[in-house]
Amino acid sequence: MTKTKKLLMLLPALALVAVSCGSDSDSDSSSESSDSVATEDTAATEDTAATEDTTATEDTTATEDTTATEDNTGDADASSDGVEEAKKLFAAAAEPVTFAVPAGVGPVDLAATEGKKVAIINLIAAVPILTQWQDEMTEAFQGSGVELTYFDGNGNPAEWARGIENAIADQADVIFLLGVPAQFVAPSVQDAVDAGIPVLTSLQGTAGKTRAEVPELTADVGYDYRVPGEMMGQWAVADSEGKGNILILSSDDNGSSPDVWGGIEAEIDRLCPDCTHSRVDSVLSEWGDGTLQNRTKSLLQADPTITHVISVYDAMTLAIEPALVELGLDNDVKVASFNGTPAIMANVESGTAVKLDVGNPNMWMSAGMVDAVFSALQGEDVIEDHNVPFRAFTVDNLDGIDTSVEDPQNWYGIDPLSGYRAIWGIAG
Repeated sequence: MTKTKKLLMLLPALALVAVSCGSDSDSDSSSESSDSVATEDTAATEDTAATEDTTATEDTTATEDTTATEDNTGDADASSDGVEEAKKLFAAAAEPVTFAVPAGVGPVDLAATEGKKVAIINLIAAVPILTQWQDEMTEAFQGSGVELTYFDGNGNPAEWARGIENAIADQADVIFLLGVPAQFVAPSVQDAVDAGIPVLTSLQGTAGKTRAEVPELTADVGYDYRVPGEMMGQWAVADSEGKGNILILSSDDNGSSPDVWGGIEAEIDRLCPDCTHSRVDSVLSEWGDGTLQNRTKSLLQADPTITHVISVYDAMTLAIEPALVELGLDNDVKVASFNGTPAIMANVESGTAVKLDVGNPNMWMSAGMVDAVFSALQGEDVIEDHNVPFRAFTVDNLDGIDTSVEDPQNWYGIDPLSGYRAIWGIAG
């Protein structure tokens, strides 16, 4: 049977923020946390229970021992089959992708967009992938006549709300939340809607997901974050030959995090009965202040059998990889992550502990987000899911790829921006 250890650290500060912002999502998170957080005393109890169970097994009858042996044989067969399936799935995940503009994307009425104000509220500009998306959106808007303003939310719900209120005061025509979970700023979203300003959010786990909690939103544009999670789970099973002890590091103050780690856990459970996995959460503010690095060190010291560490986002590896180096484990423990950002891709290429980075053509996503804004400006239905695919990168398929900058033609074999602009009717 799969031994699943779910360790989700309580986030009291975030819970307070969520309560103050009128979100009910944190009550679910807190309930899950209280059920899954393991204290040292609990761990000791579990160890004692495991010992007692082992003793009981040894005292059982010969018939029961035979049954156990037969079950173990079945588990071995299942493990072997799962490893082979994981290898096949992961091999397919490493192949180049194909491109098609989604049905429904149409020409842009430049008369309707000329001089319109679009306010982009960034979750936190210090995270490389968010800055990349912002820059790519700026490039995609060129030639449309749209006037853009940017606000760095600095990972702080109070700042996200302030950015929205500023945009309302500036009489923006559309407010676009880049990675911001709208449920944490629902009152400000309502203020914007009351002022006649459409509000769109993005990248919250699956397209359209957030509108169930914040129905005032015009759209929630994104892709299925479970898919990169599944790819990383397949990799861990295949790379460990079905024997991995996998530590998952999540960040559940980001709306997409549960979808990523949910995909990881689901594939490990499905494909690997002999694998073990555990999960620990680190909020966004902990990635760069030393907390995540120290937490990673403590977890690896507490369990030296950990073979793989998977983080739900690339920027987290900038704390995880130094922790491994400090412990002298960078050649023993393997790291995987998701976002396909150049700095992390370069680490994969140079042979650091980061062995896998799952990416997607970010310009495709950026163009899709811009198309959503165009639709909102023109009073049209917004396409929330632009069918953005994913690709897994390891040192084995990085030959000929320039990791210093994401070029969708070089990395994925496609040119999404040209495809969108041709349909929009925007030259250049």
